[in-house]
Amino acid sequence: MSYLIDYHIHSKNSSDGSSSISEICRSAVKSGISEIAITDHFEPSIGNENCPFYDQKRYWADMIKAKHAFRGKLNIKLGVELGQPHLFPEATKAVMEDFPYDYVIGSAHKLPEGMDVSELDYASADAEAVCGMYLKQIEALIRWNDFDCIGHLDLIKRYSMKSYNRYITLACRYELLKEVLKLAIENGKGIEINTSGLRQEARETLPGLDVLKLYREIGGEILTIGSDAHNASDVGKGALEAVELARAAGFNYITTFNQRRPEWIRITGEKNTCGSGWQEKVM
Repeated sequence: MSYLIDYHIHSKNSSDGSSSISEICRSAVKSGISEIAITDHFEPSIGNENCPFYDQKRYWADMIKAKHAFRGKLNIKLGVELGQPHLFPEATKAVMEDFPYDYVIGSAHKLPEGMDVSELDYASADAEAVCGMYLKQIEALIRWNDFDCIGHLDLIKRYSMKSYNRYITLACRYELLKEVLKLAIENGKGIEINTSGLRQEARETLPGLDVLKLYREIGGEILTIGSDAHNASDVGKGALEAVELARAAGFNYITTFNQRRPEWIRITGEKNTCGSGWQEKVM
């Protein structure tokens, strides 16, 4: 039995999304996806701390309609992608309070001074310095702590390849990366296989197999899959490849979330009974 998920999707409720939640759900069903989380951006920035574009009431209304319309066809989870929440803790707390998210992505798109990581000059930048700077932001994000999985770890690879055709991986700062991943594990945080890189110049997931293997080797267990789709046609793309990548990295399970609690989908071997707190589906 196949149970594929897509846990990183943006709708028109994100400033950069182009499809309605209903269109996204139809595409997911057509693509054979069983469960999705729609994780629209809450993306504060300097001078735009409250991110007024993000409208929880509109999101909630759209999600309730979709849950009713696709009942029995698609499991739909309430999600959000928090951009650099550790830099804007008060605004982020206001969004998070009293809203029943199932799943929360924590991402670092911007540096403390407001520069987006896409704006770095990767052509002349020292790769180790760039990776160190980015990993320090991930470390600060983890210490902030109110999220479930780190979004698109290795994000800098997306932009270094797009603008400068230069491959950069966080593994070039192996010891620091290992420390940050250990901190994530200790704090109960997971990572995602973000398949957007397969559709972009990087031509591999974010992160790639090197980082996934390290995370697994040091005890990482929480692993989601997300397309990072910003339009309905990209929903579910790369999901099967991500499952095989997870298997290659040594994972036996992919993770889903319900009311911020992790559940697991088995991807290898036979279905068996898991311990307390585990819900098992078979891929």
